[in-house]
Amino acid sequence: MENSNIVLSAPLQQLMDEHVSLRQDMNHFYEITEEIESDSGLTVVQLFTKLHERVSAFAKELKAHSKREDEGLFPMMARRLGENDRTIEVMEQEHEKAEGHLQDFLTEADQAGASIDENEAQWITVYAVQAYATLTQHFAKEEKMLFPLAEKLLSADEKEELKRLFQVC
Repeated sequence: MENSNIVLSAPLQQLMDEHVSLRQDMNHFYEITEEIESDSGLTVVQLFTKLHERVSAFAKELKAHSKREDEGLFPMMARRLGENDRTIEVMEQEHEKAEGHLQDFLTEADQAGASIDENEAQWITVYAVQAYATLTQHFAKEEKMLFPLAEKLLSADEKEELKRLFQVC
């Protein structure tokens, strides 16, 4: 489905706009992962500290965004699409996968603590790279397919309900 001519309603546009800022944050932390991969020694550990801060902040932002989709948009769309359609199930699985990678990164980083060495930092960084890859594909799917589909499927009342829901969560 091509979305170039679709104008999104306010709540769907909000989700799209959130992707823009989330993608910027992701790109920033991904740049750090590339530096970690290409550097060595103490520099890697210093970069890892910076990466940990970025990923921690990003995970909080992503959680708020995902909550709006998981508790608002996805249930509404699932009702419209019917029980035999797996679109929303796939989107939810991708949320879980990305959040799992981020959580694995944060857990391993916290367990390694201040005594982390270059090798640990490099292998833990792989989780951030996996989250980046998963979310890059996921955002593209939502923007090209899901949001335009939601714009067509949801009623004006449902879009208003989404708008109200997004104001509180």
